[in-house]
Amino acid sequence: MAEIIRNRTIRPSTRLEKSKNYKIDTKTVSHNDILIVNIDHETKPFSKLYKFKGSDVAHKNSISFRVIDFGTSIDVSWSGVIPIEGTLSKTTTPKLLARKTMDKVPLKSISLNSKSSFEPISNVETTILILGTLPGDKSLELGEYYGHPRNRFWKVISTITNNEIPLTYSDKKRLLLKSKIGIWDVAHKADRKGSLDSAIEYEEPNDLENFIAQHKSLKIIVFNGKKSEVLFNKYFNRKNNLEYISLPSTSPANTGIDFDEICKLWRQLVTN
Repeated sequence: MAEIIRNRTIRPSTRLEKSKNYKIDTKTVSHNDILIVNIDHETKPFSKLYKFKGSDVAHKNSISFRVIDFGTSIDVSWSGVIPIEGTLSKTTTPKLLARKTMDKVPLKSISLNSKSSFEPISNVETTILILGTLPGDKSLELGEYYGHPRNRFWKVISTITNNEIPLTYSDKKRLLLKSKIGIWDVAHKADRKGSLDSAIEYEEPNDLENFIAQHKSLKIIVFNGKKSEVLFNKYFNRKNNLEYISLPSTSPANTGIDFDEICKLWRQLVTN
């Protein structure tokens, strides 16, 4: 086991205003290593250290973090990966660090409403990626995307691709791959009581940057509902070589649109 060290400096003076994502190369990190990332700022007294398990990053070419500068403080949020230790600031005294740990960590670590997303469904031929927010309670219970019986997702996909509605989850996945459609969620994990998107808190995003980099055939990213688009815009920048389409949610909570109308809007996925 080895400690792999990466150093990054936040340099707003040399980056566009919308370019707030910083990549960390992880190609040489092996399964048993520990990755240490030191982050500082070119002009501000900001210096923090993050540690990651090699097993969490060894299969990735890179990981990334996003910087939000509030003026009096700087927030660093990681995409698709979670540090194994809390943030350590070189300028923070032990007493203050303990206080920050009590203020921030327990909100996530002891929550009874912490929920995680599934692995994506995709292959090398995937040209369309449909993004939700986070699996609902019924989906989590079944271990299946869009598992609620009143969610219209699978019926919509079957209708717009002119296929019979699949009866098994295996058939549903085969239908997606045959249609060159992939699905995932923007949130890797979050706190949420119940299944409503409006209840999502303390979300951590999936590593969509790495997904996009690995899927060379990808042309379109689709947001299944407004909340998934809001979360995506919060953590990621849009790429010029991809088309982004926002569509009404297939969730049973979206009662403001009937099935025929939702299919009419979703049909553009197969007509483009």
